[in-house]
Amino acid sequence: MPPGSPVSPTISARIIHGSLVLGVVLFWLVSWYVAQQTALPVSMLPDRRVLYIALFLASATLFGGAMFTVNRLSPPAHGMSQDDWWRINLGKAMLVWALVEAPAILGTVAYLLTRDFRALLATFTGLLFFGTYRPSRLFER
Repeated sequence: MPPGSPVSPTISARIIHGSLVLGVVLFWLVSWYVAQQTALPVSMLPDRRVLYIALFLASATLFGGAMFTVNRLSPPAHGMSQDDWWRINLGKAMLVWALVEAPAILGTVAYLLTRDFRALLATFTGLLFFGTYRPSRLFER
């Protein structure tokens, strides 16, 4: 690739996806470290059903929106290159990744505030969705 030429949309998609996943994982690691410094026994934690129900509903809504948006991605036409496909669908893919990242971050914040591992279900589910919606898989659909 000659110097000064634009970055391929395929490479841009991989960089964006990797950055979002790395951001979630690093935020989780920092939250875990902070929570370990001030950890309480599970029996001392108050019951926060409303928080968990709200987190579940928000996560389900956002993950559902991501699944809906993935189904709206156009399949690659016969003979279409990856760069051409990503040029058309990068915006929608970024929306999908943002919809997956939001509950993952919310779950980590809820864990940081409550020190209860049940809040991390949203984070781990988000990371699974990031694996499912990685750039190579979105193109192969």
